[in-house]
Amino acid sequence: MESFFIKGEAINDLSSIKNKKLVLFPSGQYTRLFLQYQKTDQILYICDNSNEMQGKTIHDIPVVAPQKFCEEEGEFCIIVTSPNLAYEFTEQLKALHLLERCEIIVCNWGSFSAKKLYDPFTFEDKRKHVNKTLLVLAGYKEKLWDIVFKRIKRFVPDDIDVCVMSSGKYVPELSELCRDNQWSYLSTKTNNLSLIQNIAIKLHSNAEYIYKLDEDMFICEGFFEGLMYTHMDLERNSRYRVGIVAPLIPVNVHGYVRFMEKMNCLNEFENEFGRAYYDFNTHFMGKTEETLFLWEHTLPLDETSKKLSSMPYSYFVCPHRFSIGAILFKRSIWEQMGGFRVTEGSGLGSDEHDLAVFFLSHTHFYSFIIAENVLAGHYSYGKLNNPALIDDFYDQNKQHFDISEE
Repeated sequence: MESFFIKGEAINDLSSIKNKKLVLFPSGQYTRLFLQYQKTDQILYICDNSNEMQGKTIHDIPVVAPQKFCEEEGEFCIIVTSPNLAYEFTEQLKALHLLERCEIIVCNWGSFSAKKLYDPFTFEDKRKHVNKTLLVLAGYKEKLWDIVFKRIKRFVPDDIDVCVMSSGKYVPELSELCRDNQWSYLSTKTNNLSLIQNIAIKLHSNAEYIYKLDEDMFICEGFFEGLMYTHMDLERNSRYRVGIVAPLIPVNVHGYVRFMEKMNCLNEFENEFGRAYYDFNTHFMGKTEETLFLWEHTLPLDETSKKLSSMPYSYFVCPHRFSIGAILFKRSIWEQMGGFRVTEGSGLGSDEHDLAVFFLSHTHFYSFIIAENVLAGHYSYGKLNNPALIDDFYDQNKQHFDISEE
């Protein structure tokens, strides 16, 4: 883990601790959090002053009183997982005449609370430990998986770690899919989208760049390269502080206008449905017919993607909250935010809200950037007045959602 400090110098893991007995203190939630991300075979004891905890085990590690160290020879390395207890515990070791034999490491969690990162989870690890990762939220829209994951498999570069995440459930079919493709699979006990993303980002500690996809997003050729090119271009050559980069998404409160302008169908749309606005709060709330109109002008997906990618390079800065079903962002953004807030319930939309609040009210004022040469299709969202129409349209036009083999 990257959050230890020893004598003012950071250490990345426990392998640098040699010839000392490794101990954690105390036995609370931060130690349990620590043990989720750190291999436990090196840890001899968990130390705690609570009589209630002493004699128990956590992850098969015995919980003992500090006085236990008086009975043993040799030196100890004690990791204090709760920073606010470090001084008090050091004084206790001094009173027991143990301090000379103990090296103290204080865990520095920064702005992260245990609640943001702790939950029982299953992690089937296929990490390559590269500097880019793709996180895919999936588990609830099985109808779309065959084509959505087919597209991911076809277009994801080899230098990206892929992790499929199921919030609140373990899905054997997704586990098998990941195993077959050498992808990681993460599932959590609690169904909270912010929580599982925090855990996934924490597990992929080498990832400087993070792509995130929802299971109802249909990506196209050049998705990963196009978002990365736009991100790097703006960082180097623009006056914007890049927050996230997203593709042009037709079924989207911002992207629909730009998409129709580029595809020359905006007048047709406005003649049928009225004036189109960049409008986060009201548009598409229960308007199935507008969603179908946009999909009719998007399909075949790969053909439209080629049209957009062949146009002159362009990007657009979204002036309001933006949906985050398909995005690229830097790890440093997540760290500055202190992770996504973990609230009660599923957390649906909470991560999106957090990004908007952070970007639009933070003193640095980060921007939502749309890479207009990169297309991704969002199946649908919002309070559709007739969801069955979307499903029927998909079934009837599935070949146009699928990859073109021309």
